[in-house]
Amino acid sequence: MSEIDTAKIFNGQGLPKETYVPQEHGRFEKELIEGLHAAGTLCLLTGSSKTGKTTLYNTVLGSAKLVPLRVGCAGNMTADEFWKKPLEILDFSRLTSRQSAESSQTQTEGKISGELNWVWLAKLIGETKLGTARSDSESDIREKVLASPSCHHLIPLLKHSNTILVIDNFHYLSKETQIIVFQQLKDVCEAEISVIVISTTHRGADLAHANPDLPGRIRHIELRRWSDADLTKIAEKGFSKLKVKFDSTVFDAIARECAGLPIVMQQTCAQLFADRGMQLVRPGSEVEFSAQDGWSALHKVAVSRYREFESWYKRLTRGPKKDLKRDETYSLILSAFAKNPQKFDLTRDEICERLDGSRIGSKSQTEKLIEKTLDGLKEFQQSYGIELLEWSAQDDSVYVIEPSFLFYVRWRNAAGRQPDPVEDTISKLRSSRR
Repeated sequence: MSEIDTAKIFNGQGLPKETYVPQEHGRFEKELIEGLHAAGTLCLLTGSSKTGKTTLYNTVLGSAKLVPLRVGCAGNMTADEFWKKPLEILDFSRLTSRQSAESSQTQTEGKISGELNWVWLAKLIGETKLGTARSDSESDIREKVLASPSCHHLIPLLKHSNTILVIDNFHYLSKETQIIVFQQLKDVCEAEISVIVISTTHRGADLAHANPDLPGRIRHIELRRWSDADLTKIAEKGFSKLKVKFDSTVFDAIARECAGLPIVMQQTCAQLFADRGMQLVRPGSEVEFSAQDGWSALHKVAVSRYREFESWYKRLTRGPKKDLKRDETYSLILSAFAKNPQKFDLTRDEICERLDGSRIGSKSQTEKLIEKTLDGLKEFQQSYGIELLEWSAQDDSVYVIEPSFLFYVRWRNAAGRQPDPVEDTISKLRSSRR
């Protein structure tokens, strides 16, 4: 029997095939399918970073044979640039045409037949509108389409082909661009075309705020932090494929340390075999892993896969070096997130509770320092180009933008043993500043 590459079984980079686990018994796949089938729906897919949003929609779209046209939003993007992005990445070789019930009885039926290319799209959009002639080459037509991009160039494409618009990180758009884009998205919805919009959990409400006409058209699907049971299923499926002994007790313990992230479980399982020099495994091999092996693998994943967080970690724990006490508070706030149970958001009161007994000065002094630190958190991070924590005065909460950063904080110095309790973490943070 041939050997199997464990890195392909436990895929910590792309879409997992052998170890794909439908979170919460397929609940989110079902909700997304329902949203896509309800014509004219904005399927708002939210969740913390690396909780599987991309894997989820790619799996659902793959099953439905739909091709995503992804727009990655940026802060300096204009509305014209927004609509140009999906047109620029068109690959007609991947597309197939589909006729709607409405168009089958009209002249549109003739336009949607034949080879899919820029000439085909120009006919759908309207050659007169584009100023194209039948003699124009495909490259000329493409240039004319991209010269004045709009949602009205995309609507015919989305309606008559197996494409679907996927908008990622829309909250990065400026408020002005958000308003323009989502006013135009109303036209897409009214054409009975569903769209997928992806965002972090606490920015999901921005979509409704961008256009007062959108509520009622939005199907909100919020991915939660993965349960330990679902994370353990990833390991179980992989070990079953390899026909290797699986100890659920060990992997339950590992799952609790993955910060609710399936990618970390995938990477840790692959690391377990790598540590034994078994990147290639013959199915049925006799191999057994202990909890100690798990702690070692978690540490190696942290320092090899997430080492880029180290400079950000140091900057965040050192603070702006203007107010020594406030600088210390940055370390304490970070420690509050590292304390069990892990959470991706904490209110100001919860931070104080978690730091009780580790205060700088009296309780009231600590609370004032925390308030002052939180007020300056955004400006401090922006000065270094960091985006790890976000303070919302409206919600009176601090949000973790990048949950894998918490995983790194817990395991960067935790080789061969379980994470330290918060008191020890605070001590280490303080020592690192000296």
